[in-house]
Amino acid sequence: MSFLKNLSLVLAFFASVVLTGTQSLAHGEDQEGPHGGHIQMPASFHTEVIPDKDGSFHIFLLDMNFKNPTIKDSEIQARITSGKKTTQLQCNVMGNNHFHCLAKGNKTPRTGILFLKAKREGVQAQMEAQYKLPLKPFKSEEAAKSGAEPKTESKAHHH
Repeated sequence: MSFLKNLSLVLAFFASVVLTGTQSLAHGEDQEGPHGGHIQMPASFHTEVIPDKDGSFHIFLLDMNFKNPTIKDSEIQARITSGKKTTQLQCNVMGNNHFHCLAKGNKTPRTGILFLKAKREGVQAQMEAQYKLPLKPFKSEEAAKSGAEPKTESKAHHH
């Protein structure tokens, strides 16, 4: 009888581990975003981060369906922690639909954790989105089939 009880506990534990792992990526965080970036869900909206070659970041605030990027009544506060050092990023509107964030003097750390405090259309995120740097480029399906290298260039446009 105790063997079956132990087996039930072990199976319940493994089921919870598998479900928790699946749940953590349930909001598209393992998928490439609509602009080619990395997705987090800090509130009832998504943040999409796209690293640029110069070390800056393009940040889109998307709705629950990964659409409708907006800057209306929205803001981003960004910082990178690398070891014991914290670097604040300056974020400005770019292209009328997203934010562009960069450290002063173009000295944005390339490693560490990018923290985003986001507000989308008046809704303040209850938690900060966190992105481990460097962000790995996604390998598109076409590139995967041909064996080509992953994309490294941002789909965001400088306006």
